[in-house]
Amino acid sequence: MFNLIYVQSIISFKALKSVEIHDFEGIPDLIDKMVEIYSKSYTDHNFSFRILLPRSKDSQIINNLAKKLGLQIQHDFLIEIRKLKLKPQIREFRYIHDDNRFGWLLIDPSIYESMV
Repeated sequence: MFNLIYVQSIISFKALKSVEIHDFEGIPDLIDKMVEIYSKSYTDHNFSFRILLPRSKDSQIINNLAKKLGLQIQHDFLIEIRKLKLKPQIREFRYIHDDNRFGWLLIDPSIYESMV
């Protein structure tokens, strides 16, 4: 029961920005938004960002695409914040958001401490 409540708190968490992504072409704009929000919230430790990725109960191809999108996003985001000489201080939660989307919540570790 605790896990269900915990997942519900992650799903309902109000991130600074939420973006849904369906393909690799959307990643550069997504990374720009993520880096902008991360750099602005870095010193205040209030970074939060939700990414919604495609999900299918019937298609492993769609689920594999979501995994590849996530890996590309993670890679590009880390490279960009390191270019700005910022340390990646991020707690992440990957979860099933709903029937058609995976969720990926990225938050500052200090926000996580207040959630638990």
